[in-house]
Amino acid sequence: MRRFFETLPILFTVLAAALAAAAPAHAQEKPPETVDLPAIVKLARDVSPRLAVERQAIAGAEANRITAGAYPNPTLSYGRFRPRSGQSSTLFDGTRQEQATVDVPLLIAGQRSARVEKAERELEAAQARVISGASSLAAEAGAAYVALLAAQDKSMLLAEANGELERLRNVIAGRQASGMSSRYDLTRIDVELGGFRAKLDESKADIADRAGNLAALLGLPQWRPKAAGSLKPMKIESTVLTHARDRAVTSPATVAASRDETAAQSGVEVARRERWPVPSVSAGRAWTTEPYGSANYLGLSVEIPIFDTRRGPLAKAEADAITATLKRELTQAEVAAHLERLAGIISSRESGLQRFEKESASKLPELKQMAEDAYRLGRGTILELLDSLRSRHELQQTRIDLVAALLEAQIRFLATSGDLEKNLGLSAQKDGK
Repeated sequence: MRRFFETLPILFTVLAAALAAAAPAHAQEKPPETVDLPAIVKLARDVSPRLAVERQAIAGAEANRITAGAYPNPTLSYGRFRPRSGQSSTLFDGTRQEQATVDVPLLIAGQRSARVEKAERELEAAQARVISGASSLAAEAGAAYVALLAAQDKSMLLAEANGELERLRNVIAGRQASGMSSRYDLTRIDVELGGFRAKLDESKADIADRAGNLAALLGLPQWRPKAAGSLKPMKIESTVLTHARDRAVTSPATVAASRDETAAQSGVEVARRERWPVPSVSAGRAWTTEPYGSANYLGLSVEIPIFDTRRGPLAKAEADAITATLKRELTQAEVAAHLERLAGIISSRESGLQRFEKESASKLPELKQMAEDAYRLGRGTILELLDSLRSRHELQQTRIDLVAALLEAQIRFLATSGDLEKNLGLSAQKDGK
């Protein structure tokens, strides 16, 4: 007993180590504070508890596969007979009679193979649904990342505008001290500076909101990520956008719907096989005591399908198969429409961004220099100088919005077609795991 209590601490240590090793990966890994787009997609696929919940469907399908491959158990029965009032049995001349029988069901109509086939197709369908869910989550997480990165860039833009206003204020204060600027100019730029500072504070709140939204989307509490990388469009070949509709067949959502259709069709075959009655072979032995006598027994029993021919389960399976086919056709049509829509949006936004870069963004440095030179030389007023600064700031914000909208459309297109991980240089997800 003393040795038992001495070994208890060791047993608890071993048990704690085993529990720690069996803990989910997402419970042990801490997400990084700074993430780029490939890291976000990888977190959505590997760490997010949302997909961990969906992966349990695969475990359930694997359990069903084990159940489907099992053979029916034999039945063992035993009984004892005694004659009434001490009289001997009418069958044997003895004080008592005993009997033991074994019944073995025979699946001669191929029920087991059909069940195994259906379970395997359901397992493949569960794996495909996880991959489809991962692509949808990656699209939403990628869009949330783009929104966070755009909010950060806008905040940096406001910080630069505040720095430029403070520099201009120092210049105007010096000119006022020398009598070259009026008090109105200094007051006017102070008012403008206060407005930009308020916008800067609001932008910080917007960053916190975007970061919290991304953490909530991935199901990672107490995580406030920072978006790394530059806000720029992805490179997508023009042929991919041209044949967008053709990619709907191989998209994760369509593949998942096709696997569901195959599983439903295999259910029809199971229902057909289950209509056949299952015969049972019986073997046994009966014996008496005082005096001893014995007899062997061999028999066959089978259900006679007169009242219930199991047409209902077959009709239900056929209806489920038709429903799965319609869902697959609907999913493929919806995916094709979404891909065509996103391809059109990407083409239009690429053209718009190129036009903006050529007609507006390239002239911003020249506009800034011209406005400041005109004010220093007395050819422009403080209102014109501030108007130039606001125009440049709005144009830079417009560029951020244009690039963010284009990048979000590209992410959604690639995620819907199943090419996002390949485009980002990540290894493709296999078997939903």
